[in-house]
Amino acid sequence: MQLVQHYNSIELCSASKAEAEEILGFSGISPSSRDLHLPVVLRSRSASGFVLCRNVTAERGGEDPVGSAFEGEDRSVIWTTGPQS
Repeated sequence: MQLVQHYNSIELCSASKAEAEEILGFSGISPSSRDLHLPVVLRSRSASGFVLCRNVTAERGGEDPVGSAFEGEDRSVIWTTGPQS
């Protein structure tokens, strides 16, 4: 497993049904809790991977790859989603 903070030409999308099953199986989350989580796939020229989260918000702009509490950065939400239960 590798932690990456910068992706080149990133593609962020909800996992397909097959990918979601693989991600949820790998996570060890109990079947009764799986509806509360959203498997997300990250694809890029520099690295690829997956994330399991409660909701996702993708923003354009800003300098801090992890996010910043500073509200002065110019950011715009380009995608947001959560579990569809």
